[in-house]
Amino acid sequence: MVASVETLFAPGCRPEDFIDSMSRAVNGVSIVTTDGPHGRFGLTVSSMTSVSASPPMLLVCVNRDVLPHDAIRGNGRFSINVLAASQKVMANHFAGRTEGAYTFDPASWDTSGSSPRLRRATAWFECRLSSAMSFGSHTVFVGEVIAACPGEETPLLYTGRDYGRPVTLN
Repeated sequence: MVASVETLFAPGCRPEDFIDSMSRAVNGVSIVTTDGPHGRFGLTVSSMTSVSASPPMLLVCVNRDVLPHDAIRGNGRFSINVLAASQKVMANHFAGRTEGAYTFDPASWDTSGSSPRLRRATAWFECRLSSAMSFGSHTVFVGEVIAACPGEETPLLYTGRDYGRPVTLN
């Protein structure tokens, strides 16, 4: 059944309809990290995308009610760690779904940069905060990429409220 124009653009979209509809989208899974005088934090996100290739910039959306939000703003820097398909446990850990959530295991993290970088990630990007804009419940943080490193691993995906991995279509 095709939705009518009135249904597609009805004012006052119910939050549960929005959330259910967004669960049909396919998103990459990343952990945004920050470190500095405002603390070391990490948080699983599915809202990261490139903004510009020249200069290299990306954005990440972070709920204003979580601790990393103010630390990213205060530290003025963050890293985005694109998770590999094998890092589902890490995604759940930094989403607060495990005991001892949000802690950084030294065996998994490189902390020699300005923000923690996940070893064996599909890719990581180290960013200097360029701007922050609030929309609804979240802030869009735009960062200028000051370092990036591609990895070899297949990325972790999130759709239908579950994790997956990409497959090649013929």
